[in-house]
Amino acid sequence: MKFFFLTLFIFSTHVNIVHAQTTFMDLWCEYGGKGCVEQPAKSSIQQQVKPKPISTPVVTVKPSQENRYVTPLIKHNAVLAKSKGLTFGRYYALVIGNNQYPNMDDLKTAVGDAKEVGRVLRQSYGFSVTELVNVSRDQIISALDEYRKILKKDDNLLIYYAGHGWLDKESERGYWLPVDANKNTRSRWVSNADITDTLKALKAKHVMVVADSCYAGTLTRGVDGTAQTRGLKLTERPSGYLETLVGRKSRTVLSSGALEPVSDQGGGKHSVFAYAFLKSLRENSDLMDGTQLFGNVRKQVLLNARQTPQYSNIRFAGHDVGGDFVFLRRDK
Repeated sequence: MKFFFLTLFIFSTHVNIVHAQTTFMDLWCEYGGKGCVEQPAKSSIQQQVKPKPISTPVVTVKPSQENRYVTPLIKHNAVLAKSKGLTFGRYYALVIGNNQYPNMDDLKTAVGDAKEVGRVLRQSYGFSVTELVNVSRDQIISALDEYRKILKKDDNLLIYYAGHGWLDKESERGYWLPVDANKNTRSRWVSNADITDTLKALKAKHVMVVADSCYAGTLTRGVDGTAQTRGLKLTERPSGYLETLVGRKSRTVLSSGALEPVSDQGGGKHSVFAYAFLKSLRENSDLMDGTQLFGNVRKQVLLNARQTPQYSNIRFAGHDVGGDFVFLRRDK
């Protein structure tokens, strides 16, 4: 009996060395030892260890400075304007006001100016107004691209910009500075070329840019570098002048100054230019073309600030000589 157990012990030790997973109790039970409970045989499939499913962690990506801006919603609710037997088309306005600049000094009145301009255009002149407040370059360009899609050949578009501006003296080019702009790089600026290219591509009959920013006069310069007023003056009122204004394509800009810094205040809650612009819109009781609007605004601004508003057609943007933007009062 001792020999049997010794042989069994040696055998089990050998088996444990060769097959590490075979235990002494396995052998004891296999040879009929006491205390063993018979277990049902497991199939090879059951013996396979199933891998645990790998759980994928949910990562919340915080919006960055680059992707936190969304494409603005362009309002399409413009109503066809008619007066004196003429059809003036539908009127749209994109008003932009930027006060909050992380990389440069904040402004005080730009947002309030834009909102009030939008309110007057909507309530008194029947414009379909889209307001953009404290927006990036991407939002401005996206909004302009949206208007390229929706405007028809007889429509009218007014673009109002209040915010920082910049003049690159070496290239003689002006820029709008969105809220994500940095003074040390032009990568987030909106150039005159960006605006001109957009205006040329728009299908609308009449487009006016109203720019209340420093160095905005770079958009108005003529061939000789000076600003030019143009359009048919209402004081002359030649025969068929309204038909001419309505029928000819116009691309014009009214700027708050020439090649100089302009005031952010001076008009109470508004800039001195915005105050004059709003005053002229409110006092008009019927029809007013861009040249008449400019005369009213320029007179008011010159009395209260050291800046000279400019008005001109925009070169290389598709302007027809004799065309002008017409403001039609619709709440009278």
